[in-house]
Amino acid sequence: MSINQGERFSNERYLTRNQVSRALGTTLIDDIWKEVLQYRNAFMTTLPLRTVERNRINVVLTPTISDRISQLDRRLTRIQARIQELTVNHVQFEALNALLYRDILKTVASGYDITFNEGIVTQLINDAVSVLSPREMFLNDYYRGLELVSNAQWLSFDERLLGDVGRIFNAPSLSNYIYRTTEIKAPRQLVIGSLYPHVPVNQVTDFLADFYKFMASDSLPTIVQSALTIFYLDYIKPFEAHSEIIAVLVAKSFLAQNELSFIAPFINFELMNDKYKENIEEIFQEVKKSGDLTYFIDLFINVLNESLQAVENHITFVTTSELEAEIHGLDEEVAPVEVKEVINEEPEDLFGYAKLEEKAKPLPIYTPKASATPLPQETPTATKVTVAEAGLGISELPPQLSENEILRLERHLKESDPSLSRAEAYFYARHCTMGKYYTINDFKEVIGCAYETARTSMDHLSNSGYYRKEKFKNKFIYTPTKKA
Repeated sequence: MSINQGERFSNERYLTRNQVSRALGTTLIDDIWKEVLQYRNAFMTTLPLRTVERNRINVVLTPTISDRISQLDRRLTRIQARIQELTVNHVQFEALNALLYRDILKTVASGYDITFNEGIVTQLINDAVSVLSPREMFLNDYYRGLELVSNAQWLSFDERLLGDVGRIFNAPSLSNYIYRTTEIKAPRQLVIGSLYPHVPVNQVTDFLADFYKFMASDSLPTIVQSALTIFYLDYIKPFEAHSEIIAVLVAKSFLAQNELSFIAPFINFELMNDKYKENIEEIFQEVKKSGDLTYFIDLFINVLNESLQAVENHITFVTTSELEAEIHGLDEEVAPVEVKEVINEEPEDLFGYAKLEEKAKPLPIYTPKASATPLPQETPTATKVTVAEAGLGISELPPQLSENEILRLERHLKESDPSLSRAEAYFYARHCTMGKYYTINDFKEVIGCAYETARTSMDHLSNSGYYRKEKFKNKFIYTPTKKA
């Protein structure tokens, strides 16, 4: 059976033409590349956004990329819920914030060649900034940007927010016009053919207007929209300086406004201007040339997963360190002495957690449990049989939605009922079969949240008419109702 080259070079990895050529070891790939483009065309969405050359921006959500986005969206929802739960424990929540702010500011310092030390971060978090060098003041500005992100859920996603972020890093103009008035001088090696590396200064306001009009009306997945925000604002470069990090902070603000306010400031998109800087420059050029944003989305997903892994590690650390201290006795004979010695080892350390973290044993990373009502999974070698042939004691199985249909339902729920949280929409979209019964524990296990959070969410779904709540023995059960 011949391999579909379009699927091979778009699902396993989303490769450029040059990468396909290198993978095959030949430049004679015209027919193969036509097959690649034909395959991608079936999953392409063309956006009402353009490059300077008037090429339309498009997104190709192949089955594999859609699945990766879906998994990432679920992961974001779980981590958001876990951080939110930690707010009831002031010590753990503050320790987690310190570690996460440290990671972000350390990445920014590395990207801008700023000497980094723990003491600066401690001063910023405690609002006790003393004398800082001009380069260290840039970290102070960035911390202010992160604070703005943490409150962005109460703001509108428009040019006012962009202006607020931009003013942090750019001296205010004497006029009311806040955007750049000079052309960006790009390095010669970044210019390919007749492509504009950035939007000309006389088109900045038009491109921004198109961008915000699109973002206000589009229903692409949240992750895709945040990736688009980073690319397009970096491409427009609205300000005289630091537009690339302003784009990152605005993208975080967008996520904060989409029910991810607890995790948004700490997603380390800043890695793209440090660890992945060379990759980003090459990929951005490819997007500008082809109009295909998917090349960037592919890398964006990897960066996001890497960042979330670090966040999960920190959550595990701050929650289990206290638990281990209780297990090993916070008794009067041992624990106080041990804790005091560790904390005094590094007086400028953030709450003493960095030193502890080095000594902490690796712990298993949280993974969600199987859904309360798992759907049957097919394997490539499985032989399909009917219900009758399987010898089951039922006449038929309930209909099964595809993952794309589930995602459409989930998005419809969030758009048609703003009172639903991301977690509630996610759970209901996968647990809405008439005649089935679901429990608070089902919600708890699927979302990975506390029991009280699950109880409140299920009651909210019930009060909103999605489920009918019934008493069964010593527990409550919830069954879907017909909702207009």
